[in-house]
Amino acid sequence: MNEEPQSNPRKRRRPALSCEQCRRRKVRCDREMPCGPCSKAHPSLECSYVYEGKAVVEARLESFEPNENGFSSSPQNSQNASNGQASGESARIAQLERGILALQGRVKDLEGCLQAKGEDQRNTARDYPLDGKSDRSAHSRDHHSGGSEQPQTYISPLAPRIKSDNGRVKLFGTTHWAIVFQQYRQFRMLRHVRSAASYTNAEHNDISGSLGEIRKLRHHIKNLQGPRLLDPAPNLLNDLPSREICNELVQHYLRTLGLIYRVLHAPTFYREYDAFWDNPQAASRGFVLKLLLILAIGSVFHCQPAPLNELGLPIQRWVYAAQWWVSGPFSKEIGCMEGLQVYCLLLLCRQVYSMDKETNWMLAGTLLRLGVSQGLHRDPVHFPTVSTFDAEMRRRVWATILELNIQLSIDAAMPPLIDERDFDTRPPANVDDDVIDPTMPVLPPVQLKDIYTDSSLQIVLLQSYSTRLQIAKMINECGEQLYEKALQLGSKLTAACKEMEALVHTHISRARSRVRPTSFHYKLMDTLLRRFLLNLYRPFTIQASKDPRFYLSRKLSLDSALIMASYGDPPANFSDTDLQPFQDFQRLALSGCGLFKAHLSLDVIIVISLELITQLEEEHTVQPPGSTPVGPSAVDKIAQAARVPLFQALEVIKGQLYDSIAAGIPSMKRYLLLSGVLAQIQSAPIGEPYEWTPIREAFMDGMSTCRAFLDQYITRKRDETQQEALDPATIWTPESGLGSSLDSDFMFPGMGLEDLDFWNLPSFVDANAFDPPLSG
Repeated sequence: MNEEPQSNPRKRRRPALSCEQCRRRKVRCDREMPCGPCSKAHPSLECSYVYEGKAVVEARLESFEPNENGFSSSPQNSQNASNGQASGESARIAQLERGILALQGRVKDLEGCLQAKGEDQRNTARDYPLDGKSDRSAHSRDHHSGGSEQPQTYISPLAPRIKSDNGRVKLFGTTHWAIVFQQYRQFRMLRHVRSAASYTNAEHNDISGSLGEIRKLRHHIKNLQGPRLLDPAPNLLNDLPSREICNELVQHYLRTLGLIYRVLHAPTFYREYDAFWDNPQAASRGFVLKLLLILAIGSVFHCQPAPLNELGLPIQRWVYAAQWWVSGPFSKEIGCMEGLQVYCLLLLCRQVYSMDKETNWMLAGTLLRLGVSQGLHRDPVHFPTVSTFDAEMRRRVWATILELNIQLSIDAAMPPLIDERDFDTRPPANVDDDVIDPTMPVLPPVQLKDIYTDSSLQIVLLQSYSTRLQIAKMINECGEQLYEKALQLGSKLTAACKEMEALVHTHISRARSRVRPTSFHYKLMDTLLRRFLLNLYRPFTIQASKDPRFYLSRKLSLDSALIMASYGDPPANFSDTDLQPFQDFQRLALSGCGLFKAHLSLDVIIVISLELITQLEEEHTVQPPGSTPVGPSAVDKIAQAARVPLFQALEVIKGQLYDSIAAGIPSMKRYLLLSGVLAQIQSAPIGEPYEWTPIREAFMDGMSTCRAFLDQYITRKRDETQQEALDPATIWTPESGLGSSLDSDFMFPGMGLEDLDFWNLPSFVDANAFDPPLSG
């Protein structure tokens, strides 16, 4: 009896790391983008890589070992291979890790199904569930819940690809024609025409030469059709201060906002910075704008808020030049990492100086789409050609884009327009800038989360992003808002605030790096989180005065507002370590808007003011009409004592706003509002109605004060213009222009200042106050 020969075990196919062209021509590829052989072969020869599917993903994932921090660690498999361990041991480890990854994926899918099932139960009354879920998620919910008897069939989605050309990176999504073109064998064969063996060298050169000539003609026609526009901000290098001043301003940025918004890799930036001073004319436009924006942000923490300006930096001109570069006829140049860095710094600078804050949310949306177009929303593990250093920088910049987008959506009261299922990029690694560089082959060992590195603050802030994104979606959704869900999200974010407080204070006490975190970073980060609580509880706080079931939201909202207001109080004992962070926080709050307004924001002022007025109204309703006033009871005395911290917090905020107006910052809306509110509170003793005469007098006194400061500012600027022959329209100084410019509503008549009802607090919650006048 003949035995059938046993078939040899099938060898597992290794992932292809070389580019398509080198594999086709069977030459050695250096795996760059574009690679060396393709660059030397012919200028018109493309260089592209094929995503091989799950094998490549698993091969890249095997190089990262998860630690207890939840983030990637050093690639142990690469080290084992280099040490020459047995291949069988490596295969066994790889098999175990693949099993772990598969289990993690199944757990994540089950969690998503359970969450989606709970949402479906709450939305059963809706005919059209507008929850933005994908079809696959809906099928998965039906499959797990037993709602569908027909088996579901899934296939893997098409894999995206990225292409780099002269530093510009572009993502080809799954619906892009190039990806679809590649999937069909009949079309894919056409791409090999230039390298087909049936053609001679002469025929091959004819095809390539003709294609190159056609491309040149096409570019020439596009240049002829393009507009001829002059640079609105030429000779930017002439605006630079001395190198000593630039060094200080760069250091101010890196030690403050640079630790939270990780846009730069400090060693790489300093190398470019030194090369710039050696030959400024050779620097790229992108680096010059990046440097100018860093100087602009750093100047806020350098100059004292005062009427005079010792630097005279044309910051508005720099911002305008950067805005022109990212959105003008040169917008294609920003399709690279440097363009994303400039865009992030531009948004930060606009927020720091309260410049055109109404459009910042739209710019954040453009930045988000710019990052998606370069594939930052997909983790670099999907792209084998991306180096370890570039992968880390892509994760850092993507985390910054997410943070700016969600914060500016709160400022504009608009939805964030992104979902957690739209991206899979992992958080940055907890490593210092000094241990990574563009030449490193693998990522160094990642520190635990309680060990401070240059990336720790960004990672801590990113940990609460999922909860804050749910809050931003909830407060902007069109349907009804569930109170229990709001309390649940608020509890999660409050826990995140406490965890962040413990971590940041641990970092402050243990950090040994050159740039250490301070109380400035903790206050700013805690403010960035708690402002979501104020917006989350606000609809229920309004209802709390009529329905006691919502009283908890009123109390939680007040607690967050008081915590934020306390950050404006000076330290009890000033020292060198406490004074600098306090001054940094004060300067940023006075100069900035939205996410940087901190304790001076209208959110804090309105919550505390409404709480005081509501308490007075509640005590007024307790007194029977026509009854003889008697002395305050014990409960009234307790309530009066409890209102003292609230009143003092508003007094401190008003005093700081007064100082900002005196320094030339035209932020008068908050000052006038507080003047009226404090007068209203002082004129309303228990059992007596409000007296509007003191309130009107407080408004008139406040407007007289603001007008006097504005007249002084205009006179001073007129004298400076006559003496220095400068155009005030092109000058933007850190002190005299720290605000939303002088085109404020309070400088023009007819803006509602003459109408006291405009400042009546109940009108802010009256829907009829926003209705347009009827025509006819």
